[in-house]
Order: sequence, then structure tokens, then C-alpha cells
Amino acid sequence: MPNQISKILEEIREYTQNHTELKKSHHFLFNCPLSSGPSCADVIVIGLNPGETRSDWECGTSLPTEESSEFDFHDEYGRGRSSVRWSQLCREYLPNNNIFLTEFFFWSSGNLGNEFKDRFGYSFKNSPHFEFCKRCNEQMIAFHKPKLIVATGTSWASFFSSLYKMEHVETIKCIKDKRNRNIIHHYDFRKVPFIFTPHWSSGYVSNHEKKEIKSYLSKYL
Repeated sequence: MPNQISKILEEIREYTQNHTELKKSHHFLFNCPLSSGPSCADVIVIGLNPGETRSDWECGTSLPTEESSEFDFHDEYGRGRSSVRWSQLCREYLPNNNIFLTEFFFWSSGNLGNEFKDRFGYSFKNSPHFEFCKRCNEQMIAFHKPKLIVATGTSWASFFSSLYKMEHVETIKCIKDKRNRNIIHHYDFRKVPFIFTPHWSSGYVSNHEKKEIKSYLSKYL
């Protein structure tokens, strides 16, 4: 991986060690390719923060560990069911593309509720580390020059589009689904389409919604 990405990863490792609460996480996730081989992304998929399972804590002795382009603890210890499922969903929504993963908040937790607050000492929305993650993500995006960025979780579209200073393009509902909910929040981030969709594995995405989301994303690939 080029030096500029290596430098950012080293900065994240150092930043983690300099903040006591972040060292309580199992791992951080940044610039992690979905499959081995590609050095640049067609698509960057960005989540809220990495999930973790109890079995993850059996993986590694020097913690926090990482999911990145330089080391992915899954490669050494194997992937759990949730990790396998997430990889499958990424390929289902974004077939035949080089996909890299990152997060709005790099460090793992079991959930975004009480477990997150108990571990880190603040709620997710009040994290003091979003600006650091934003700067790293901006450098990652500038390096990859992706065709598309996809964020999973429409309820956070307003918050993160404001934080990243995006320009709104359009919002689309799925009229074929009886819930008639918003399934696309399309923004522009430095001339790259940045699209928020419902989370693919948390909650229910109907077949009608999935078909429309996949069709919309495919226009930019």
C-alpha cells in the first residue's frame, strides 16, 4: 500500500494509544479492502463504526488490533458469521467492483447504545473523535478517487452530511414498498456521489427497496 495510506494508518495506531478509551476497543477499521488484490477502490463503503462479537476477543493478543489494508485480523483468525454476511451484502449491492471499507468512527463496539457509552464514556453522537476520523477519511477518498461512496444508515444522513460539508442532490422514496420510506439520500462530496441507504443488515430491506437501491447505485459504476 502506498506510503500516504501507511502514514495515515500509523497515525491512527498512535492516536489510539494516546486516547485511553479507544484502547478498550477490540479493533479499528480503516481502508480495508473487501478482497485481496486491488490497491484502489471503485467504491468506498462507510459504516457508523465497526461491530464486534464476543468471539472477536479471542482473536489477537496485542489489542486493539485492526482491519486495514496492512493487516486484517480476520485473515489470521478467520471470519465470523457477521463478517461473512457483511462481505456478501457488499458484493450483492455492488457487484464486480473493487470495494474498500472504512467508518465514520474507526473503533469497534458491540452496539451504539449503552455498550458504546459505557466503553468510551460518551454517546456516539457526542464522540470527540469525528474530526480526526473525517480528516483520515478525506485523505483516503483523495487517494482512491472512487466512483462512488456508500454509507449505510439513513438516520445519520443529516448529521454526517453536515459534518463532511456535502451538497444535497436528491432524496428518493421507494413507492413500491408499503412503508414508502426514504431509501436514497444522495449528496455530492467533492464531485464524488456520496449516497446514504438503509443499513443492509440491521433492520429489514424489502425486495422492492433492494432492487431500487441496487439500480440507483449501479448508475455511478
